[in-house]
Amino acid sequence: MVHLLRNFFTGSFRRPRELNWLIGVALFGLVMLNGLFGYSLPDDLLSGAGLRILHGVTVSVPLVGTYLATFLFGGEFPGADIIPRLYSLHVLLIPGLLLVLIPLHAVVLTWRQTHTQFREKGVADHQVSGAPFFPAFIAKTTAYLLLVAGVVALMATVFQVNPIWLYGPYVPSTVSAGSQPDWYMGFLEGALRLMPPWEFTAFGHTVSMSVLIPALAAPALLFAGLAAYPFVERWLTGDRAVHNLLDRPRDVPGRTGLGMAGIVYYGVLWTAGGNDVIAHTFHVSLYATTWTLRIALVLGPVVAFEVTRRLCLALQARDRHQAAHGVETGLIVRGPEGAYTEVTRPMTEEEKGVLTPPAEPRPKFIGR
Repeated sequence: MVHLLRNFFTGSFRRPRELNWLIGVALFGLVMLNGLFGYSLPDDLLSGAGLRILHGVTVSVPLVGTYLATFLFGGEFPGADIIPRLYSLHVLLIPGLLLVLIPLHAVVLTWRQTHTQFREKGVADHQVSGAPFFPAFIAKTTAYLLLVAGVVALMATVFQVNPIWLYGPYVPSTVSAGSQPDWYMGFLEGALRLMPPWEFTAFGHTVSMSVLIPALAAPALLFAGLAAYPFVERWLTGDRAVHNLLDRPRDVPGRTGLGMAGIVYYGVLWTAGGNDVIAHTFHVSLYATTWTLRIALVLGPVVAFEVTRRLCLALQARDRHQAAHGVETGLIVRGPEGAYTEVTRPMTEEEKGVLTPPAEPRPKFIGR
């Protein structure tokens, strides 16, 4: 997720890296699904509650929901086939897809692209500087691989995950207060908790919008929006040039504000996934907590967008001021007339190199 945000804010998804962006979005979704299927396997109370939510979401699909749930679970909940199917998905199918997409993610980097870099003195879109892909990048990637493998092995040795003798087995009639999903599924849990109980009847069938919208429509729009964003920005800005230089977030206020709005939106949903724990911990009303988060979900992204955009514009203005009048040194001198002024120094060529040239066009949607 951090890597995805870094690519978004720096604009490294632009041409010619659209394919790599799409592969990254697919990896993000597959890892989330694999985590969901993994923590649904132990058959303790938390895993069973998660499976029950998955069953309810599947049933909420109009027209075909009951058929999908019956096929997935192998009958009425909990069914006889869900555990073997989740196990096959968790240890075979999704890891196989990851083994294909992760190397492809790296191969595309050398096949169609050059290394991205921030603007500095002596570099340009057509000029690459820095360490080569082999052996520098390969060595760092291998080191990260060994580090992650070591941490995972240490966690498997030291930490106890889902001790079923303490929290299981799952009994449908038992409900655990304060149940929380793993962090990567928290925003979906929060969406379910914040959605009002809306439903309507059509052609003799009840359609539950309180489940359909937060659990199916919201994540579908999230991943569709992520996948389509490079093409939408290119269409809005008309920018079809090849970009090997990264943007500073301050130089693209529109995109940066949009990204911060998305982070706030995600953060509110993630926080709402524990609204009962928050209400209990701080001794406040659960309903007041829920309504506060509902209001924050609507107003928070708007405020975040505008505040971020204005901060970016202010930072741009400071850059222009320093380029024109010099950098503050912190030295205050008194002139012959008695006035105090601060001594400035001209920007070095290296400092000027990171600035966006004034003559370079910036599309209005992202640049102002």
